[in-house]
Amino acid sequence: MLIQIATLMLSLMLLVMLHELGHYVTARWFGVRVERFFCFFDVKFAIWKKKIGDTVYGIGWLPLGGYVKLSGMIDESMDLEQMKQEPQPYEFRVKPAWQRLIIMLGGIIVNIILAMIIYAALFISQGETYVDVNKMQYGIEVDAKQEKLGLQNGDIPVGVDGIKYNSLRNINKEALLGGNTLEVKRDGKEVSLPISENFRTEILNSKSSFFIPQITFEVDSVVDNSAAQKAGLLKGDKIIAVDGFTTPLYSDFKRKLSEYKGKTVPLSVVRKGEAIELMTNVNKDGKLGFTTTSAYLNSLEVHRDYTIAEGITMGLTEPFESIATQVRGIGTLFKVKDGRKQVAGPIGMVKQMPTKWSWLFFWSFTAMISAWLAFINLLPIPGLDGGHAVFAIYEMVTGKKPSEKVLEKAQMVGVVIILALMVFIFGNDIVNMIFK
Repeated sequence: MLIQIATLMLSLMLLVMLHELGHYVTARWFGVRVERFFCFFDVKFAIWKKKIGDTVYGIGWLPLGGYVKLSGMIDESMDLEQMKQEPQPYEFRVKPAWQRLIIMLGGIIVNIILAMIIYAALFISQGETYVDVNKMQYGIEVDAKQEKLGLQNGDIPVGVDGIKYNSLRNINKEALLGGNTLEVKRDGKEVSLPISENFRTEILNSKSSFFIPQITFEVDSVVDNSAAQKAGLLKGDKIIAVDGFTTPLYSDFKRKLSEYKGKTVPLSVVRKGEAIELMTNVNKDGKLGFTTTSAYLNSLEVHRDYTIAEGITMGLTEPFESIATQVRGIGTLFKVKDGRKQVAGPIGMVKQMPTKWSWLFFWSFTAMISAWLAFINLLPIPGLDGGHAVFAIYEMVTGKKPSEKVLEKAQMVGVVIILALMVFIFGNDIVNMIFK
């Protein structure tokens, strides 16, 4: 849990600091005084703060974002007393509208640039790996719920809405985010299956593991004191039958073994080319206690390396692809049963983090969240950067500056909207934590 919390907190702190730095640098560039520069919110008190020059720098205790407080600006602090004073040349409100617009967009621009840099670095250093459906010999493993949706064991997903994809991950994504039909290869023919609300719900609930390739297998490692160890199973053993029932695929093996929960069953095993028979007890979960090799699954993967030029090009577009996917994902939540339960706030995000530290995950997650924060802050909601930008653009177009009363009321409306969203997200996290 500590690793999961650390991953989220470090990523958020980095993103908040750089986002606010975008506002800070552009404000200073145009001669606006920055009164406070905080990572996280310091409601009532701060974990740390220090005044350097005209600015108080600090770290708050509430990890819901961060802020810079600019002199002469109506923001979430609602410091209206300052606005009653005579305007000063170093204040935000006296600067031209185009300068105020750049200051408001500074954080968003930094988020987008950061996402581009990270994505480009990942493409150049890591390349791209995916499961190629064209290499799948045995199709996918189908459970009872999937059978009701029209899928069959051995189906090979090949496309969505008539568009063919090589990547199994992309097929999963497109089927979830708005596809109407799923095309699969079945017994050498292409079959089109309707993607219903239930279909989409099952994909969403599966957490990206809806399409599981069927694989051939052999024993990789045996758990100490398990039934597999007591039966004498060894690394490299190939289990070809359970109680005389042939099990060429791991899905066949699991399905047959589940019929013997809590019982003793004979296994036909090939060890170094020789056939042997073993007797083993099956636990109440229908398992023996061993892991399988991933050689066949690895053979389905295609890895592509990118040149520096290709990686940079991919990095420039990937933030916008990520944003589009997130927006489509939100739309999907309104189309599926109990979609609201899938909305994850900080608590839900922590639970989805890997339990072991991974720099690859950290940077991938940071890039995705950076792009998403840019989009969220660009929304024309009073209180967000996009809301302030709208007023600046309005002034540039009409030549009329909104009154401070209008700005004050708009800010209050924005604060209410943002607080309501926070209550919903945290409340949803807590409900999911209690009832799951």
